[in-house]
Amino acid sequence: MEAEILIEIKDTEKKADETMERARRESEFIVQEAIRNSSKLLADRQDELKKAQEKKIMDFREKSKLIKEEKLIEGKAQAKQLKAKAEKNTGKAAELLLKKFEEMVQNA
Repeated sequence: MEAEILIEIKDTEKKADETMERARRESEFIVQEAIRNSSKLLADRQDELKKAQEKKIMDFREKSKLIKEEKLIEGKAQAKQLKAKAEKNTGKAAELLLKKFEEMVQNA
């Protein structure tokens, strides 16, 4: 009878050891799975952030391009106005020079 009790105790200890080993392996598996999931989640988040940054850069470049084109159009319009004003004043400048020249000739 004592032998049976000892065998039963050994069997129980063996089952307890097996249960502890199984629990340890499951715990390791859960930890490894959590590490894999967190790594994947982190990589996905980094990809999302990179794509968001690239989109912001592209949007900024597009906006800069539009502003540049707008400024070029404004500059061309101003240049055209200045040219027209200069052409208008060219006649007046020529008349003024002739008048000054005539005055110089008459005074000489």
